[in-house]
Amino acid sequence: MNVTSGDETGVVRIGIAASAALRSGADSPLFGFLRDFAPFLAAPRVRLHAVGATCDAILASGLLGGNPPVRLRPAREGGVITLTSMVVPDAAGHAALDFVIYLIDPVDPIGVFPEMQALKRQCVVHGRAFLTNRGAASEWCALVWNRLAGIDRTGLAAQLVRWVRPEAVAAETIGLIAHDTQKPVMLDFARRHHALLLRFSRRLATGTTGGLLNGEVPARLAAEAAAFRSRLPPPVPGWTTAFQSGPRGGDAQIAEEVLEGRCRRLIFFEDPHVAREHEADIQLLERATRFAPEGCLCINDVANAELWAAGFAALISG
Repeated sequence: MNVTSGDETGVVRIGIAASAALRSGADSPLFGFLRDFAPFLAAPRVRLHAVGATCDAILASGLLGGNPPVRLRPAREGGVITLTSMVVPDAAGHAALDFVIYLIDPVDPIGVFPEMQALKRQCVVHGRAFLTNRGAASEWCALVWNRLAGIDRTGLAAQLVRWVRPEAVAAETIGLIAHDTQKPVMLDFARRHHALLLRFSRRLATGTTGGLLNGEVPARLAAEAAAFRSRLPPPVPGWTTAFQSGPRGGDAQIAEEVLEGRCRRLIFFEDPHVAREHEADIQLLERATRFAPEGCLCINDVANAELWAAGFAALISG
């Protein structure tokens, strides 16, 4: 996984925050996550940068021992703006954070605030994972932990079994979604990782993306048919279950699969540089990942999708 940021090679820098309801008490998702990953998060090679009250909760827990988080200003004073700035690389191309964990209560209005939308967008633009539920944060941290040398591995095996579940992949579902400008990127990704994706029981996609993954170039893309055909993964009839297109309800259909716990992972290649006429549908799907029983990992850019695929494939082949 990406373990280089700022000017400290080999240090993993994580931005972290949680909605009030998700950090309140020993049974909260934040405290559960901290308990599960304390050996990893307390390692000298890992540095947390925590927003205001989340930092206070982490310190009060005492779970990270001698590796306390760096305290950022509270969200009410612009802490999410600070997180967003830390995702953006400087002139030398270094960002202050490798990825961001923001455990968002789906009924917390901060999810629609402009600074939260900007944080998510900048993570997509700059290839930084944006993890908004405990399941997503846990799977991502387990994969990073598994790839890093020199960190106490106590408890790692249990977290891999609980959150990544490589042994269960043959019974699991993955969603594959791409905006128009990202469809060639999705086809390239699916071709490179065809064997891995084939291990899943089901692959779900919205309309056009699903058709392309099944080897069908729709009429509306006829002018680019040759370019698309050169990228198509090996033909497997019915390889992907194609729902409606996003604007016609496909995002909502996949969101229902997420809510029912049938789909725990989404590869959703977004184009953050174009206006999207069905933005509400996209936000609906993102919000569904926070309602899901165990959470749902949603990866929005190809760089992090490649990191996930490499980490996941290593577990399956190992």
